[in-house]
Amino acid sequence: MTGQSRAPFYVGYLKTPRALLAFLAIVVGGALGTSAVLAVTLVIAQGDWGDAGFQWGEGYQTRTGILKVDPYPVLYLKPDTSHPQGRAIPLSGEGKRGVREKAVALDGKPVDIGGFLLRAGDRDMLQVGGEVDLRPARDRSALAGFTGPSSETIGKQTLRGEIVDSKCYLGAMRPGEGKTHKLCANLCLIGGIPPMFVVYRADGPPEVLLLAGPGGGPVTGALLNDTARYVELSGTVERRADLLVFRVDPATLRHL
Repeated sequence: MTGQSRAPFYVGYLKTPRALLAFLAIVVGGALGTSAVLAVTLVIAQGDWGDAGFQWGEGYQTRTGILKVDPYPVLYLKPDTSHPQGRAIPLSGEGKRGVREKAVALDGKPVDIGGFLLRAGDRDMLQVGGEVDLRPARDRSALAGFTGPSSETIGKQTLRGEIVDSKCYLGAMRPGEGKTHKLCANLCLIGGIPPMFVVYRADGPPEVLLLAGPGGGPVTGALLNDTARYVELSGTVERRADLLVFRVDPATLRHL
């Protein structure tokens, strides 16, 4: 039939016309190129989440100290020149689990603990596991008579900040804070990871406090519903070695 269009037309069971192949190559190439540019742009635009992370390069670590279970398991090391008040290392299990169940029988006692360190700034956490795991101390002489930290009451304070799970915040996840991390934080806290309260400072690094209930034990589940939100809490701040413990009254929580 004369006058009928001869434009290339795709038929599934026939060979694709060259003109259509060229068109598809341009479209696919453009889409891939745009995706690559967008991906690079998104990566560059991400905020700096700092250098928090697992300290794999330091290898498997063992520490000997005094274990305290409340409000959450923390290993206290004797004072030294770098930490004249002593050193506090919060503990976690592997994955999204705490270590309270296996730590409670050793509360207040000298212990050996092994695992891998997480670090954010000058705050460490130990993910417990491996060959040493958590056991009674085999050489108490390493403690040189150290029996645990003293507790200094700093006073009642009202602070503004964010409730986080300590493990992710100290390096297991990046970012380990904010709304994008809320679900992960809730799962960690449900699993027994110690909750912390991060007070952000415009003129310096954040201040990180271990959360506790009014009586010094674990916080109530009601507080854990407010992770990833900027909130105000009131309570009593205590210092144990180089760790601040914030004993909060859940009734004082206020959304900001």
